[in-house]
Amino acid sequence: MTSSHRTSALRKLHCCLFAMTLYAGMASISATAAGSECEFTPAEKTDRFVPGLIVGADVLLPEGHRPDHAVYIRFNGSIGAVADFDSVRGDYPHAAVLDCRGKAVLSPGFVNAHEHPAYSWAFPDPNLNPGYDHRDEWRLGLNDKVKLPSPQPHRFDPEDPRTNAMLVAMELRHLLGGATTIAGSGGVPGVIRNVYRHKRRGDPALYDAEADVSTFPFSFRVMEDLNEECAGGERYRFPTPAGVDLTFMAYVPHIGEGRLSNCAARAEVARYLERAQRRDRRYSLVHGVATDREDYALMHEFDVTLVWSPRSNLALYGETVDIAGALENGVRIALSTDWSPSGSFNMREEAVCARRVAKEAGVTLSGETLWRMATVNGAYALGLEDRFGAIRPGLPADLVLVKHTGRDPYEAVLEAADRDILATWIDGRAILRSASLNEALSDRTCVALEGVAPEVCGVLAAFGLSAGTFGDYTRDAVPLNDTTLQAPCETSPH
Repeated sequence: MTSSHRTSALRKLHCCLFAMTLYAGMASISATAAGSECEFTPAEKTDRFVPGLIVGADVLLPEGHRPDHAVYIRFNGSIGAVADFDSVRGDYPHAAVLDCRGKAVLSPGFVNAHEHPAYSWAFPDPNLNPGYDHRDEWRLGLNDKVKLPSPQPHRFDPEDPRTNAMLVAMELRHLLGGATTIAGSGGVPGVIRNVYRHKRRGDPALYDAEADVSTFPFSFRVMEDLNEECAGGERYRFPTPAGVDLTFMAYVPHIGEGRLSNCAARAEVARYLERAQRRDRRYSLVHGVATDREDYALMHEFDVTLVWSPRSNLALYGETVDIAGALENGVRIALSTDWSPSGSFNMREEAVCARRVAKEAGVTLSGETLWRMATVNGAYALGLEDRFGAIRPGLPADLVLVKHTGRDPYEAVLEAADRDILATWIDGRAILRSASLNEALSDRTCVALEGVAPEVCGVLAAFGLSAGTFGDYTRDAVPLNDTTLQAPCETSPH
């Protein structure tokens, strides 16, 4: 059996395993055995229906915060109902119940709209500095700038447990940081939800949905190509970019990745916004450091989402977007981590950096605003708002449940440490689960990893890994929950 067939079979088995798990051993499970945060009530046996699971909590919906609400997770991993707790309980009397009302917040998982998973195992290069004017300088060593070599990429290989362990660690790190979806090439099937264009036979099993995440849409050597134009010569004509016929998926390329004063970066922005005015597909713009207020007016008019990675922008260029100008012009903004060599190690850290940068610019980003940047806006940037990034009936149950001590519920989700994570579900399947919650919430064996509070369910065994071998293989990778060595989030003088 091929890896793609094996993954497909595992997904098909999930619904049955989930249902069986909720039935298993129910007679011996106490309704109060779930620990101090939540109360678990087992499902009632019925020959007619598969009961599913009701989760009661403060629920974060696109329409706003709803206390004392419930989400019903169907046996097939989708969301079946969202309403006040008593109504859902009455409509599904046989379902298992995890009642965390007043003690937890339930949110859709974050949608990380731009990452480079294959490379995102590595720490920042010792030569990383904010002195670059354009990405070509650090990529190619132009203008006497120090070249920053890209890390060795890791690609999923069913026969290579060490490589797969590195990719699993990367995806678990993002899960612990609140994400359930990552856009970018790389990753492994069956852990976090991956989004990328299908190009190879195994891709449908690895990438749950598609977006045209093009790294450099114009050229890999933009500064050289535009040298004469930027010196006052004629406008350079780039070759027709690949993928112009992929109008059925969102276009999410790197654009304007350099300082606002850099001619090449500015020229990229101008050309891309000309293209976006076709309105033939969803357009998003990654990084956009070299954008200004006139650009933001066009982005708002033509519905171009800004995918913002402030930490990586600052670490390389010493500046980031004019966040005040973007917000004042009504630009939709999605947060993303970029990659570990210069960006945040997870989405919660990216939100911390974004808030700090905005504050320095005189802008206050509320918890709800940041939460929207990390959820619904991320899904919108990828053209997938009808599938991910929200809690809504019919959508996959990609959910994060964190402890709630009475403060702002959005802040509870944004600021949660790994010890605050009660559960994370993807397709209704528990991937992370607090040891305080009932074992029946996961259909697979959950394993404790050193230094990590929630247990990891089913993931390691699927790749033939034990906790020990996983630790050995990933010793040199970015750790799962330690962010001390990520790039700084600091503006710098030029």
